[in-house]
Amino acid sequence: MKTIYKLTLFASLLVVLFSCQDSSVRPTESTNLFLRNKGANMPVWVRGNGASNQIVLFLHGGPGDCSMCYRYYLKELEQNMMVAYWDQRVAGSSSGKVDPATLRYDQFNEDLELVVKLLKREYPNARIYFLAHSFGVELAWQYLTKGTNQQQVAGLMAVNGMYSYYRWLYHVREWALREARRQQNREAETYLLAHPVTPENTATIDWEAIYRWMYKLGGNPISLYSDKKYIADYALNSHNTALAQFTHGKAYGYYGEVESRQFEKGPLLKTIRVPVGLFWGAKDGVVPLEIAGETKAELVNSPVTEVTFAESWHEPFVTETSRFNAAVRAFVKAH
Repeated sequence: MKTIYKLTLFASLLVVLFSCQDSSVRPTESTNLFLRNKGANMPVWVRGNGASNQIVLFLHGGPGDCSMCYRYYLKELEQNMMVAYWDQRVAGSSSGKVDPATLRYDQFNEDLELVVKLLKREYPNARIYFLAHSFGVELAWQYLTKGTNQQQVAGLMAVNGMYSYYRWLYHVREWALREARRQQNREAETYLLAHPVTPENTATIDWEAIYRWMYKLGGNPISLYSDKKYIADYALNSHNTALAQFTHGKAYGYYGEVESRQFEKGPLLKTIRVPVGLFWGAKDGVVPLEIAGETKAELVNSPVTEVTFAESWHEPFVTETSRFNAAVRAFVKAH
């Protein structure tokens, strides 16, 4: 009887101890997944609060950038939710023998559909949110405007990304022209005045020349590699390698010269009904703030949240990290 009494007492103490633990202590999720599709081996790293049943899928930019290398800025989110870091085909740490002919929007969309299905299989009770940046926003619009894909996600946070190639390049040129005049750069002003962007010339205009002027005029002066802590984290904690990242871009010739010039989702945005957050760096010349306003105007059937980062350019998660992460948490909590 004494033995039974002692066991009962011990069990009772365990119950008391566990019930008194800090409720903020959460199980940690750390799972490495792989998607293999049409020659590409694409990693999907899931990190964070496994008890949340909320997954933020980061759709990185580029094309040809990386996902896990930005964990340095997004890691704070993992306290409250899971973050899935996916490297797209021919990007980051993805590998395989990839035919450049697969570097098309339709193929990226198929890959994204499979990534969502993979996460749904592994986490059947989790709600999935897209956190899309730059080129990743194009992938998000591609996904959400196809079939019944909207039923698979709880919302989209679009960060400095376009919905229309023409409207994007139009506003890049307008941004650069304003800056050229403000900075009294006559050479830039002369060039930009001589090269207006119209619906008729978007397929042939030298977009790179306009883009270069935008950069020279301060369209995105922040460099990740000026932050020594970021470099250390990139070198020691990221699965990505600089060699891989800086050689990927060479594969996207067709995308830059043909595929992207045809991108137009404006008329289809009215079909989107999931909540959308438009997170924008107000100083950005790469995808100017005016694009956010036009995007909102097209989303007539979607509840839209706008967050403008006054001190940021193209990557507000870099320049206003805490406020950016707070906006993500608020969006996920609200939806």
